[in-house]
Amino acid sequence: MRIVFVLTYPTHHGIADPGEWLRWDNRDRRMPGILAEQDVDVELWGLARAPLDTLSALPGVAPYPIRLFAPSNPQARTRDQRSDTMVAAATVDAADLFVLIGSNGGAGFDLFDRVLRPGRRRFALVIGGDYWSRIVPHADLLFPESAVQETLLTTPGWRFWRRAIPGSGMQRLPKTIDTARFAPVEAEKRYDVIATSRLTRYKKFDEIAALGRQHRVAVIGDGPQAGKLKARFPWVDWLGHVPNGQVPAMLAQARLFFHAGRRDYFPRAIPEAMACGLPVAAFDDRIGPDVIPPACGLLVRDADYAAKVAALLADPGALAAMGAAARAHVVATHGARSSEAACARLMELCR
Repeated sequence: MRIVFVLTYPTHHGIADPGEWLRWDNRDRRMPGILAEQDVDVELWGLARAPLDTLSALPGVAPYPIRLFAPSNPQARTRDQRSDTMVAAATVDAADLFVLIGSNGGAGFDLFDRVLRPGRRRFALVIGGDYWSRIVPHADLLFPESAVQETLLTTPGWRFWRRAIPGSGMQRLPKTIDTARFAPVEAEKRYDVIATSRLTRYKKFDEIAALGRQHRVAVIGDGPQAGKLKARFPWVDWLGHVPNGQVPAMLAQARLFFHAGRRDYFPRAIPEAMACGLPVAAFDDRIGPDVIPPACGLLVRDADYAAKVAALLADPGALAAMGAAARAHVVATHGARSSEAACARLMELCR
């Protein structure tokens, strides 16, 4: 049995240093290791600025090969980059199943157009962000992350041109958080509110900036809009890129995590902050109580986010209780082995 996982976005989409990416301990890296424990012949493929063949050696799971291919169009936006070399490798690879990680990355579209669809190759799809793209209805198995995504997939509603996906064709996939690294630590509370985000034109920071008029607010992250955001909202503490291993220490300096994104269904930053014992607030446009249970934080709207955040920050007892509940929820739901059921489903699909 052979399964090849493929990152549809380049490793350098959010992390410039390939060494830092290799040190990341997350679901993308752990699922192949869990399958390798079951004697599955498994590899993880992706794009990087320079090609690299190496071995994953995360603690607690079996090692497996990682192959990173150089993009054929490095001048393109990272989300649109693809690799002719990866396509050539996939064309001759005898994999029983490909698992695409991400529904709308250029490398995934290219692999689908040139290998999977013409070759009638079987593939599963991990929906990490956008729940729909043109390849979604062709997948043999979908892994959504949230109840909102599942509802939109099974009930397209007014989007009559989209085929409804039956519940039997998908399985909820939890996040995988290193809860030993992302854990509560004692630190001076320099900030009332903290956020984590890439600083791009697709992200909106008006609400974060508005909170910064009344509270001490900081944002972890870098990106092409960094200069403009710093100039527009100088009262926010823009912390820049922080290596993943150092993020818990920065989160510990805040009292509340606020996710202001409106395009996300289940951003990884939310369970990371929860694992560090922070209550989390987010807008309820796309994020539901399965992502942030009521005991763990706040689901807010435009009309009430400022008041709800202020009220919570003024109640130390509620902050502490929510932070403890948030940590317990992530440990129980999004731990290191959280994807075992999904891995078992992939093996069934190969048989």
